[in-house]
Amino acid sequence: MRRKNVVQHGMQGLFVFVLLALFAMMSVLLVLFSAQMYRGIVDRTETTNSERVVFSYVRSMIRAQDSHDSVDVEELDGVTALGLHEDIDGTEYVTWLYEYDGKLYEQFTRADTLFMPDHGVEITEIGEFTPSIDGNVVNVDMVDQSGNALSVSTAIRCGVEQS
Repeated sequence: MRRKNVVQHGMQGLFVFVLLALFAMMSVLLVLFSAQMYRGIVDRTETTNSERVVFSYVRSMIRAQDSHDSVDVEELDGVTALGLHEDIDGTEYVTWLYEYDGKLYEQFTRADTLFMPDHGVEITEIGEFTPSIDGNVVNVDMVDQSGNALSVSTAIRCGVEQS
């Protein structure tokens, strides 16, 4: 009779071992899948935040210079630039926003100064930056470093002369 108990205890021990091994494998798989999901969420969040920063930056710059005839688009040395003009103590200054060498640049200078694209301040990496003006709406089409197309449209509230 004692032999049956020994065999049953052996089977029970094997069952417990298999159950613990299965639990350990499932735990490892859960951690791996969770880490992969977390990595994907972080990547998407970084991309979304990058897009928001560029949107907010361009829109804020346009709105900061929102006055009659203060926003224009010009072709300067083969670079299409968004010009934001302002008068400071009787001297006209311009802030240029443009894409040069795969990066979005800002350059603040006197309006009568020669434009040199490599003298700007780098804002972020960008694939394309194409500004245009349609009436009192400034449109900026961009392509970020990942190849995603972005578009910002901002109405110039003071840009139309009142009659």
